[in-house]
Amino acid sequence: MPRTAKQNEQIRAETRAIILESAMRLFAQKGYATTTTRDIATAAGLSVGLMYHYFNSKESLLQAVFDYVMARIDEAITAVLQTNPPGERLASLLHAIFDLLASEPEFWALFYMLRTQPAIMAVLGDDFRQRTALLRACFVDELTRAGQADPALEAYYLYSVVEGAIQQYLLDPAHYPLADIVEKMIFQFGGKHEPV
Repeated sequence: MPRTAKQNEQIRAETRAIILESAMRLFAQKGYATTTTRDIATAAGLSVGLMYHYFNSKESLLQAVFDYVMARIDEAITAVLQTNPPGERLASLLHAIFDLLASEPEFWALFYMLRTQPAIMAVLGDDFRQRTALLRACFVDELTRAGQADPALEAYYLYSVVEGAIQQYLLDPAHYPLADIVEKMIFQFGGKHEPV
């Protein structure tokens, strides 16, 4: 019996996800510049020709990896923005970011390894800067509403603290006091009472 259109679409989505995760792992481990499309196809269990059916170049695959990761982040942040009123979003934003991190530390460790490669930043640097600016703008809005004297500067500082906490957590997820650090950030930047 032939497959239905829905079954074909599901198989295509699963294959695409396998390619993206294989590419992400190899880009992180071997480096973007030295990873070949053949390496990715082999890791995904596909022929090079079939992989080109999904992605026409290594650069388009890198862009797709970036979009795949950003979609996961966007989903979490959008949910916070839609379910919390302005002025009450900072704690939920921070929880969403770090809950996402804690849910799949290996996945996010690979992503962070990607971000440090000059060859990747040459292709995606503007995209990374744009995404950073969007999240920082959310922080500025919340910090303005919280009465911070210089919300733009505080947003840069908060973003730096978030980035540092992510990196420290990824170095030692078993021992890093992630929940306590998140609550400390909320207290420091949101003007909330320190947890007991």
